[in-house]
Amino acid sequence: MNIITGMHRSGTSLVTRIFYLMGCDLGNPESFYPPDSWNPDGYFEQKDIHKINMPLVNGMFGKFSYFSLPSTDTILKRGRKMSNLIKDTYLKYNGVLVKETRFCLTMPAWIAEGAKFEKVIICLRHPFEVANSIQKRNHTILKHGYYLFNVHNERILQHTQQANSKIWIVSYANLLKKDHAQNEIEGALDFMEIKYSKEDLDQCLRKIIRSPRNKIKDLNVKLPTKTNLIYQNLLEQHKSQFS
Repeated sequence: MNIITGMHRSGTSLVTRIFYLMGCDLGNPESFYPPDSWNPDGYFEQKDIHKINMPLVNGMFGKFSYFSLPSTDTILKRGRKMSNLIKDTYLKYNGVLVKETRFCLTMPAWIAEGAKFEKVIICLRHPFEVANSIQKRNHTILKHGYYLFNVHNERILQHTQQANSKIWIVSYANLLKKDHAQNEIEGALDFMEIKYSKEDLDQCLRKIIRSPRNKIKDLNVKLPTKTNLIYQNLLEQHKSQFS
């Protein structure tokens, strides 16, 4: 199974929307999770995947689990109780591209039930922008947003390495820069072996990246030490893809 994932609020929906408009098979659009005020253009996520990943992460505590994320061992234990559902869902979506942020945490539970993750796209956004967006959405503090950024990115790198998955990092900042957007997404499309025309892609980007909420500015924010180390590591990996 090939997936698009990354920390929440990191541009996973934007990237997946581009793949969808370029003709990529994401499964039946009628079963996508519906848009809301935080993603009015849609999430492009399958409800079937939510039915597994959400309880794997949330457990009995629901969304409160995000104040202290479950360990990988806990997720594996929960996964064993959902073994048949995971296996059936994996078989259903093995031939399509699947997007879901919680795979950062839940990959081991899927792998334990026979799933293989050949290629993984990781969406990367500046940690302050992520933490700030989480703070607004969840009414928490910046420190908590940094904690979530750290755990999601640490684990996805660990899980993909253990699974021998090929990874490709997409920079949210570059997608919003007029002179970098096409090159940035072309790398991801080529990585997933999606056929497209440069003209269609250019029109797609012009259509999608247009509103004031997508404008960015240079950030000069002092990040927590651990968060900065993780972010710089991801930036270096991203840079090496184009060298």
